[in-house]
Amino acid sequence: MAVKKILVTCFEPFGQNAVNTSREAVMRMRAPQGTTVKKVCLPVTWDGAPKALVSEIDSFGPDAILMTGLASGAEFIRVERVAINICGQIKDNDGKFPSENGERPIVSGGENAYFSSFDHKKILAALKNEGIRSAYSFSAGTYICNLILYIALKKTVEDGSGVKAGFIHVPDADEFALEGRASMALDTITRAVEIAAENI
Repeated sequence: MAVKKILVTCFEPFGQNAVNTSREAVMRMRAPQGTTVKKVCLPVTWDGAPKALVSEIDSFGPDAILMTGLASGAEFIRVERVAINICGQIKDNDGKFPSENGERPIVSGGENAYFSSFDHKKILAALKNEGIRSAYSFSAGTYICNLILYIALKKTVEDGSGVKAGFIHVPDADEFALEGRASMALDTITRAVEIAAENI
């Protein structure tokens, strides 16, 4: 049986967070048996993140794409269900906004939204089976997490590849959380990423 290839992405630190828990978890995760995993840390920039993602998809040719990001202050793993065609008026790590005139569409004239194509039911059930706090989320926001989810889903739909793609948001790890914010053990977050990869 052919070895399956999974592209797993995370993000560099941004905002007030000196460490991005998504990166820490992804770099620690073990590849599921029978797979080759390529781990990629994306820049938190409007221009750089989608370009890097598309380049990695084209060069690696994955069978599945698991994207991860930090939802600072979240109390549980968020299994994202939908990406919307909006770039919010939020500054990136280069100090740039997506446009000078407020929010803009990711793709002018593009689909309003795409639903994640990974097996969200199986992933959520597996997370809960291991006692990991988790739930569906129906908004990946309007920042760069939503941007790359939209771009990945658009690409896999339009090229007819059948590649399964989706996104999970993770909480702050206990050791990296800002004071007063909810958090979760890094080992638990890492295991959650592994479970998502195992069941994608």
